[in-house]
Amino acid sequence: MNYKNQTLMAAGIVLISGSPWACAQEDAWPAKNRIGISYRMGFNIATRFRNLGGGPVWANNPSVTGLSYQDGFVGTDDTGNAAGLTTFWGYQDARQVADNEAVLLMHSTERGALGRKENDSPHHGLELTYNHEFARKESWRWGAELAFNWTDFSTDKKGVVPAGVMAVDAFPLGYGPPAAPYTGPFNAGPFIPTLDTDAVRLPVNAASHLEAKFYGVRVGPYLDLPIGERALLTLSAGLAVTIVDGEYSFAESYITPGGATIRNAARRSDTSAVVGGYAGARATVKLAKHLDLFTGFQYQCSDNYKLRAANKEAEINLRSALFVSAGLGYTF
Repeated sequence: MNYKNQTLMAAGIVLISGSPWACAQEDAWPAKNRIGISYRMGFNIATRFRNLGGGPVWANNPSVTGLSYQDGFVGTDDTGNAAGLTTFWGYQDARQVADNEAVLLMHSTERGALGRKENDSPHHGLELTYNHEFARKESWRWGAELAFNWTDFSTDKKGVVPAGVMAVDAFPLGYGPPAAPYTGPFNAGPFIPTLDTDAVRLPVNAASHLEAKFYGVRVGPYLDLPIGERALLTLSAGLAVTIVDGEYSFAESYITPGGATIRNAARRSDTSAVVGGYAGARATVKLAKHLDLFTGFQYQCSDNYKLRAANKEAEINLRSALFVSAGLGYTF
C-alpha cells in the first residue's frame, strides 16, 4: 500500500477521532440507518501492456560477433563474411524455415511497452451501501459506512510493435538447411552451408485485450452535514478492497517475404485482490419520509493489478480511479 492509500485511510480516522459522541436529536432526518442502491460509473483507469522479453539468448557467446537472437545467431566467420555470406550461423527450430525454404526467420524480444490506454471510460457498474449513525448534534452527525460494488471493465490495444521490443528478421536461404538445431563453424570451407547476411526486417503487429470484473468493498466513517430540511451532504473516507477477476489475451502476427502469415497467441485468467483507500462526497435529497435520491463522487487509490500471459503482461492502474454514482436510498 503506498502513501496515497495511507493518506485516505488517515482521513477516515480523523473523521472518527474528531467527532464527540452525543445523544440523537429529533429533526428532519430522524432515521439512523439508510441503505442505497446506485448506478456507478468508473473513470480515469489506465491500462498498460508490455513485453517481458524472451528469456536467454541462444548462442549468447561474448566471442561471437554479429547478430544474436532468441532462437539463433548470424555471426562473422573467418572470412569476414565475404560476398555477404557466412558459415558461422545457427538456428534452433525447424519452424523458422519458411516460404518453401526460401528464408530463415530469427526472432528477438526485449522488455518494453506494447502500448497504453489512458481511459476507456465510462466503466459501468452497481453499488449497494449501508450507513449507520453513531452520534449527532444539531449541525452534523457521524457514523460508519459499508458498501459493496461491481464494475465491468474492458479495454484493448492494437498496433505495430516497436522494433526495439520485438523484431523478426528474414534471412535469404534458398536451400534446405541442416536439421535444427544447427550451429555452423567459424572457419569457412568447401561444402559448408552458408547464410546470406542481408536480412529483411518484418513488422510485427500486436493486439492485446483485457476484460475484468471489479468486486469491491468499502468501509469507513462518514460525516453528515444537513443543508436545510430536505438536503444532506455526506463526506466519507476509509479502506477499499477490490477483487479483480481478469482475463488477458494477446495475438501477434507478421507476414513473411513470401506472403505467409505467422501468428502467435496466448490467454490467461486470474483473480486477485488489490487494497487501497477512498474518499468521497455524496449529496442527498429527501423525496418522502423514508425515500431519498442521491448522487455521489469517489476517489479511490489502490494497488495496481497485473496479469501475465506467456511473455506478455497487462497492468491496470487503479491509483487514481474516479467513480460517479446516482441512486435511491431508504431510511429507517
